[in-house]
Amino acid sequence: MSRVDQVSRLIQHNLAEIIIGEIESPNFLITISRVKCSPDLLVADVYMSVLPNNFSGTALKKMRAKSGLLAKILKDRAYLTKTPRLNFFIDEDLKKMDEIDEILEIIKQEDKE
Repeated sequence: MSRVDQVSRLIQHNLAEIIIGEIESPNFLITISRVKCSPDLLVADVYMSVLPNNFSGTALKKMRAKSGLLAKILKDRAYLTKTPRLNFFIDEDLKKMDEIDEILEIIKQEDKE
C-alpha cells in the first residue's frame, strides 16, 4: 500500500470519528465513504453519503463550513505533519447504486407477474 493510500485511509477513519463527536447533525447521518489524497498529500477529496438523502445539500454546506476546524482536529488526532486541504463532495456512486437496486426490484416484480 502506498503512502498516499495509507494517509487516505487514516484521514477517512479519523474524520468518521471526528464527525460523530464534533459535527451536530440531528436530522441526518453523515458517513465518509472514501478519501482520495493528491500525490503530494496537500489536498484530500472527501466523499460522503448522507441519510436521508434529501439532507445532502445541508450536510455538504455544514462540512464545507467546518473544514478548517476538521483539519485542525485531524492534524492533532492523526499526527500528520501537514494536514491536507479537505474538499467535501457527495458520493454519487451510492445514489447510482440505489437507482440500480430500484430498477432491479422493478424487474424482479415484473418477472413475478
